[in-house]
Amino acid sequence: MNLKVIKGKHPLSIHVVWMILIIGALAMYRFRPPSTCLFHNLTGVPCLSCGVTRAVGAFFSGEFISMLCFNPLAVLFCAALFFFSLFKLVEYIFRFKLRIDVSSKISLAVRVTVIFLVAANWLFLIAAGR
Repeated sequence: MNLKVIKGKHPLSIHVVWMILIIGALAMYRFRPPSTCLFHNLTGVPCLSCGVTRAVGAFFSGEFISMLCFNPLAVLFCAALFFFSLFKLVEYIFRFKLRIDVSSKISLAVRVTVIFLVAANWLFLIAAGR
């Protein structure tokens, strides 16, 4: 793994837009009633994002443990995306870019791990009867 800091002005990353969208979605939850899942209604099987709306509700209620029980991977993904986007905003403000080069073996291991986590999360949602 190779870590490199590149100085200079870089364009504003799309991740900042994602951070703003996540904040907006969390804020809008208060003003919109939860909807039903069309995929779940048609197939009887929970979709990959089943439980996210209930998790956001638990977040606003301060029930952080139950928030993770509704859809752990989606909640962790949103949190990671938020903090990554915040880091990208800091990169833009202070005019630097952090570049991490990894080998193809590490890249493959990360991809396989992500696929495994998505499958395990979906099996959790099915087993929990969401």
